[in-house]
Amino acid sequence: MKSYRVIISGGGTGGHIFPAIAIADAFRQRFPAAEILFVGADSRMEMERVPAAGYRIVGLPVSGLNRRHKLKNISVLFRLFKSLRMAKKLLREYRPDAVVGVGGYAAGPTLWAASSLRIPTLIQEQNSYAGITNKWLGKRVDTICVAYEGMERFFPARKIVLTGNPVRRELEKSVEDRREALAYFHLSEGKKTVLALGGSLGARTLNNGLMNGLERLLDAGVQVIWQTGRNYYDLVRQQLEGKDTRNLLRYSGFISRMDYAYTAADLVVSRAGAGSVSECCLLKKPVLLIPSPNVAEDHQTKNAQAVVSRGAAAMLADGEAETQLVDRVLNLLHDPERLHSFGEHIGRLAYPRSAERIVDELVKLITAAAPDDSAQVHNDSAQVRSDSAQVRNSSAQVRNDSAQVRNGSAQVRSDSAQVRDGSAQVRETMPRRVYFIGAGGIGMSALVRYFRSRGAAVAGYDRTPSALTEQLVREGADLHFTDDPQLIPPDFRSPGDTPVIYTPAVPESHAELTYFRTQGHEVLKRSQALGLITRSQRGLCIAGTHGKTTVSSMTAHLLQQSSAGCNAFLGGILKNTGSNLMLSGHSDLTVIEADEYDRSFHHLSPWMAVVTYVDPDHLDIYDTAGAYRESFEIFTSLIRPGGALIVKSGLDFTPRLQPGVRLYTYSMTDGGADFHAENIRTGNGEIRFDWVAPSARVEDIQLGVPVKINVENAVAAIATAWLNGVTGDEIRAAMQSYAGVERRFDVRLKKEHIVLIDDYAHHPEELKNSILSVKELYAGRKVTGIFQPHLYTRTRDFAAAFAESLSLLDELILLDIYPAREEPIPGVTSRLIFDRVTVPVKTLCTKAQLPALISAGTYEVVLTLGAGDIDRLVEPVKQILERK
Repeated sequence: MKSYRVIISGGGTGGHIFPAIAIADAFRQRFPAAEILFVGADSRMEMERVPAAGYRIVGLPVSGLNRRHKLKNISVLFRLFKSLRMAKKLLREYRPDAVVGVGGYAAGPTLWAASSLRIPTLIQEQNSYAGITNKWLGKRVDTICVAYEGMERFFPARKIVLTGNPVRRELEKSVEDRREALAYFHLSEGKKTVLALGGSLGARTLNNGLMNGLERLLDAGVQVIWQTGRNYYDLVRQQLEGKDTRNLLRYSGFISRMDYAYTAADLVVSRAGAGSVSECCLLKKPVLLIPSPNVAEDHQTKNAQAVVSRGAAAMLADGEAETQLVDRVLNLLHDPERLHSFGEHIGRLAYPRSAERIVDELVKLITAAAPDDSAQVHNDSAQVRSDSAQVRNSSAQVRNDSAQVRNGSAQVRSDSAQVRDGSAQVRETMPRRVYFIGAGGIGMSALVRYFRSRGAAVAGYDRTPSALTEQLVREGADLHFTDDPQLIPPDFRSPGDTPVIYTPAVPESHAELTYFRTQGHEVLKRSQALGLITRSQRGLCIAGTHGKTTVSSMTAHLLQQSSAGCNAFLGGILKNTGSNLMLSGHSDLTVIEADEYDRSFHHLSPWMAVVTYVDPDHLDIYDTAGAYRESFEIFTSLIRPGGALIVKSGLDFTPRLQPGVRLYTYSMTDGGADFHAENIRTGNGEIRFDWVAPSARVEDIQLGVPVKINVENAVAAIATAWLNGVTGDEIRAAMQSYAGVERRFDVRLKKEHIVLIDDYAHHPEELKNSILSVKELYAGRKVTGIFQPHLYTRTRDFAAAFAESLSLLDELILLDIYPAREEPIPGVTSRLIFDRVTVPVKTLCTKAQLPALISAGTYEVVLTLGAGDIDRLVEPVKQILERK
């Protein structure tokens, strides 16, 4: 086994030191022979904590800028120069395989020197608002591991990996026995317990607020575990001297058994450092956050807001802590439902195994480096200058960098700027082979076909075979359906030339995904791969809770049938082509269905974009409706200057457009929208309308798929095509020939006495639109809906809304929940919906019972609904209905 050498640099506070030690522990656990050296700042906390954890550390004389006394920064610059020299000398002598920065003073010179010597580098940013040192380093290092979404505003998007924050190793295996935890602190069961944390050094206002109201807490019988911080321990001890704490208080400068402390606590009161927040997330602990205002760029407030905005914690301003802290604590302790809600919501923000994920990224960097690259870097005199020459030649740069550290603004590129300049990031050559995990997904299969069309060999895994995977195999993909690394073809095991693309629906524990990560392969989400492919093209990105697949496919069909042409990656099979992929030999227009799940669409670089709806969904990811809508606002900020946004009028969100981006609205019936429909006519199985733009009108358009909601979808699609040069005659011809998308209001059987329609609707609003469209088309006939709920979380979050929409049916057959990527949630079943539905005839049944139920019943119009595997029941149901 190779004896890797790794340097980890940074510190200053526990929020930097504990993640650093967790990364070191995880790396050594995977590679027991590894040598790990820490580089810290002289006289800072890391010089004490790191050796206590069993690691060697070297100190640099570097220190932070003095913002109050500017003249003192002359000595700061001197220490920076000296630290740079020392760091380079150390790197040459130690010859590490990789260098990790965790923030703090020492990380700056160490990572700067490592990147200049072409040693693989990685930084870990713990906060939701990046620190100055990491922002400065972000442009130089290879990989940036972050704990929050949306960090593209600080760092190049292509370098970012969402890993979460490593926490202290003992907390990953936290004690679950509360009785044992309370016994450790000699506290009693049956009493409420508060854990107060001001950080390793302590927090004056938090300590004062607790001291001011301590008598009231003790009078209420509340037990308190109090980490005062080493800077305040003596003061607290003096203030408590002679007081009767009724055996309810335990205090110390530093708590060594934080696993016991967290387990014992009903409520945590804490500063909002990244480490503390991450620990509460991992352990699902209700927390009252008191952000420190005395940290760089007020990042603790931003950390707290990121959690509070998701209903996962309470927050108290630092200026209110001394007078209001105990009031807030008592109010929360008397509201157990709120505490339970905090615990449930904050647990959803956790990223378990964060240290191991960062080690995965380290292994990739080390493996990707040439075997003798380090030796060449360290020994090649043509590449490595002497310390004195390097310092002389770079002094102007260092001074300039120091000035940038002071004002910061010149160093931070926005996400959109990074995306606009991203064409250089696209691979210059097509990979010879690509491996897919989740190859049979509708979006993934388009990428499978794309790489096959470009001559790449493709292999991969999917959970279950389907008609689509069978087609992919016929087209040349080598697929299997068991998660087993032994089944990966030998040709696809080379890290240097086999990138891996995976769907976020695959769990992190997936064996093949883990194999590729640990072997050093380039591993990309589907959205990242799609972003790289399309970044040098003009992307027409269609986003929204509902309608994006139909609008995308309509737009692609309109452009393909015109002189403009297009490429397209669709989220459904277009019936006109039998595929979800379109390729053009001449057009750089690329239609992309922009998926908001897992914030995937933030990897795209739209030339133009459409937003159809922002009704809340995916609350297992976003947690709150506000966070969901905000993700669309961020998406609109990525549109390139000169492009356009077309948004449905009346949506509850505010686009964040760059200068030079045009804004249009669209609607089916609102005449005040820039694009809308007029003169809508329905009859003889047809729908016709006139399309109206600010300076144009296309009359008598016939919908190829005559469903009322498709008028609205067509208005958006036509607007996108028209803005890209498609003529009125081309629009009329293409819309009439548009055959629709499989599983989007897909008429599977149409006879005089019986109709079967299959629809992908899986959100309450989609169900409502689908059912109302069917009842309008087949007025006076009985409409029976067969619905399969999709996901436990969506069922839990929208049970009442589902029931309201399904009550529009004449008859309901409700199937069990399709779990997809989720584990069952206690108490969440289809009955949550079923009991609320008001239709006179309703049945709850399993998929296995459905054929017999259909055989025994009488039907006129049947509508199958859902996004799970209900599509596999459609053909059997069709055969039964045909025989009736």
